[in-house]
Amino acid sequence: SNNHTLKDGEVIYGMLENEVVEFVEHDVKFSANVIKGHKTGYFLDHRANRKRVGELSKGKSVLDIFSYAGGFSVHALANGATEVTSLDISKQALDMARANGRLNSYSGKHKTISGDAFDEMKALIEKGKTYDVVVIDPPSFAKQQSEVELAKKKYAQLAELGEKLTAKNGMLVLASCSSRVLAQSFFDLNQRVLNAQARLFETELKSIHDSDHPIGFPEGAYLKCGYYRFLE
Repeated sequence: SNNHTLKDGEVIYGMLENEVVEFVEHDVKFSANVIKGHKTGYFLDHRANRKRVGELSKGKSVLDIFSYAGGFSVHALANGATEVTSLDISKQALDMARANGRLNSYSGKHKTISGDAFDEMKALIEKGKTYDVVVIDPPSFAKQQSEVELAKKKYAQLAELGEKLTAKNGMLVLASCSSRVLAQSFFDLNQRVLNAQARLFETELKSIHDSDHPIGFPEGAYLKCGYYRFLE
């Protein structure tokens, strides 16, 4: 039973002078609205993946889909990406991504696209745009068991669109945080979709969420991330 009287966004200890809090993650500066943001305003479980994407992005063009407050985008900019495009349906999230970018010194261009990810990806493909690094980190598509099949269709579609947007010898990073779509089945469907395309690729890494989320049951391993390197 739930005996506490706490509300979301309540300050439990100390004084909060500003609801936007600045912090540093792997030498990259960020801010998060800890009162009004999703969860804590920032998703800490992707730390290691953001660092890795940052390291991959030096001198590269990057597309960050479902960018939210720019976690991947800002790591890429701070690590010397030449151009980063953040794509999110929320204009407010994109404002946060731009502001987070500006907390760091970077010389690349930061572009933003506001709109439905599937529509905007198709529009970019029609324009013939490709990027050296493409990161697709959607919100959970399966909040309940009945949505699992539809979620898998959406992941498959994202892998297919993502491949078309990934440049020659580029890296496609596909993530899922739907606990009901188990890691094995997520990796299997990415493999199946990418195998059906004409290009050779290799799976460089499969990772799970960071160390602050111990796993006591299969669904606890909700975050999974695959790194797919195209060899042509």
